[in-house]
Amino acid sequence: MIDRDSPIPVYFQIYQNLKDRISRQEWAVNELLPSENELIKHYGVSRVTIRQSLAELEKDNLIKKYRGKGAVITGVNPKPYVYSLNYKLVSGNRVEMEENKINAEILSITRVTPVYPDIKQSLQLPDDRNSAIFLKRLFYLNKKPIAIGKSWLPEYLLPDFIEKGLINNSLSQTINERYHLKLGKVNDFVEALRSTQSESALLNCTLDVPLLLIQGISYLEDGTPLEFSQTSWLGDAVKFNLHLYNTENGFIMGV
Repeated sequence: MIDRDSPIPVYFQIYQNLKDRISRQEWAVNELLPSENELIKHYGVSRVTIRQSLAELEKDNLIKKYRGKGAVITGVNPKPYVYSLNYKLVSGNRVEMEENKINAEILSITRVTPVYPDIKQSLQLPDDRNSAIFLKRLFYLNKKPIAIGKSWLPEYLLPDFIEKGLINNSLSQTINERYHLKLGKVNDFVEALRSTQSESALLNCTLDVPLLLIQGISYLEDGTPLEFSQTSWLGDAVKFNLHLYNTENGFIMGV
């Protein structure tokens, strides 16, 4: 039940398991959750770990703790928002699905020169064009912080980008409408990480809450790298839906 080799903290694994059990209505609304001592015995962890898990459940309004009584079930499991993983989402376009809205707040737009060697290599920057635009944004879902996005872009492809900023806070719209550049492909990796102290502060979450990092490079149609990006999503707030299509070259991802 508990994977102690996982990068996901033990308290968060217990929180997810209890949340799943609540969603399956193992306990009814207004029913008491098992006591801390029972949960300690069941999961084989310390009291501190159990209290961390219960704090996450209370933050989600799934339980209410009462002194001398215990934790009472107050609601059902709020399902994480499900996204189709696509470039517009990763790059921070405003996405609307039913009542859910994602908006981006710009935290900084700066010039980086010289560029870090790994980013320079990812963007294939020549020595005489060793400068990049660094863009950092905080994404909100229904006014709550849900992701932190960082992007590095070749400055020579995007003149006056820093001075003019983004159109409607959208990187994709700016690239399309101002610079008339068209993407050909995106190469992404998804990885589970623990949040840092600064990330926890921006996302208003408990320290060490797991994040889903989507990191990758987007390319123009001629193969020129346009963006190296890192977007860290709150792991308990999102699920990503991948669409795979069968082709003569095997299954590929689509939108």
